[in-house]
Amino acid sequence: MSSARSGWTAAAVWVVLSGCHAGEPAAAEKGAAEKAAAEKAAAEKNGALDPNGQAGENKPIIDRKIASAMAAMRSEPREGSNGAPGTPPPNGILGPEGALRELPPGTSAQIVLGAEGAPPRVRLGVQRATMGAGPSGRLQLSYRSGGSVMPTVELDFKANTSAEAVAGAAASAAPGAPLLPSASLSTRFGFVAARPAADQPGRLPENARAEIAKLKGSWVDFVSAPEGGVLSQRFAVAGNNPGLQPLVQGSAVALSALELPYPAAPVGVGAYWMVKSRETAEGAEVLAYRMVRLSELSQNVAHLTVSTRRYLITQQLTLQGLPAHHVRQFQSEGTAELILPVGAAYPTSAEIKDQFASLVSPDERPAQALPVQSELTAKLTLTP
Repeated sequence: MSSARSGWTAAAVWVVLSGCHAGEPAAAEKGAAEKAAAEKAAAEKNGALDPNGQAGENKPIIDRKIASAMAAMRSEPREGSNGAPGTPPPNGILGPEGALRELPPGTSAQIVLGAEGAPPRVRLGVQRATMGAGPSGRLQLSYRSGGSVMPTVELDFKANTSAEAVAGAAASAAPGAPLLPSASLSTRFGFVAARPAADQPGRLPENARAEIAKLKGSWVDFVSAPEGGVLSQRFAVAGNNPGLQPLVQGSAVALSALELPYPAAPVGVGAYWMVKSRETAEGAEVLAYRMVRLSELSQNVAHLTVSTRRYLITQQLTLQGLPAHHVRQFQSEGTAELILPVGAAYPTSAEIKDQFASLVSPDERPAQALPVQSELTAKLTLTP
């Protein structure tokens, strides 16, 4: 994991996710100088100023440090496959070359810390180099694909961490692509039980419980750096019902919240940072940008809010039943709320919402545009 200070997308996405504009830091600095000492003290306590330079209640904007980083990014403008310099691609497709400039394959997740927040400050997360049994927990997942609503399921899982086989990673890497770091870890979340949730969007077929139970034995693997941050992922669906695959793919999206890396510096209330990583989400190879905010710190437990945007790297989706195609437009975003005890490797609970929308053209009918959409809502609860 390293600090990111290059690339057009990081700067532009930061502005989008933080809800402010690149020209605001100067105004904020001027406004802050004109305010009374009490206002500035309140701003320091909250760890941020609002866009007018006034004291705000945990409403962080881009401070001078981030403004400098953004200025450095703007001095070397870059563009995506069809975007103007300094802006994300309007169709959501970054392309392999743009993604290579932003974050080469096999590179650890990158973090830009925007503000350290107000004292007291704590160090979040720990190294995950311990091999063997990991956390256990339960995932409740609601999934909608297009006009179809799947049953809401409860999945009990157990995680196990092992050293990633670097030789295998090298064999699967693209020619010329950086190899995964030798210290990479593989964490497998195996589903040990599956059942319909108590609350359902509608009446379930009589055989639904038996079919959902077939998800037992399915798994999701994350290859990550010891400090967190997804490098790659894979999954497998147990049983003989391919219609259950979207539930496992959606589970992978939800479980990725557990692999979030954290800043090396101690942070307090009002802190915010951006995480940039390569991932696979809903059959799409994407570059993900997450804006993370520490909204509350109480009794050594941090409350984090996460806003996510994803940009497509390749113009194909690996979704079941989708014919050979190319993606014309792509949009993916989500939110999450995490509860993370200080000193813990993983959150104890999380609530996740994500949505994906694409327009694809089949190779046999290139003029046709087919919508591909999905939404998921998930709740994660971990046990020691």
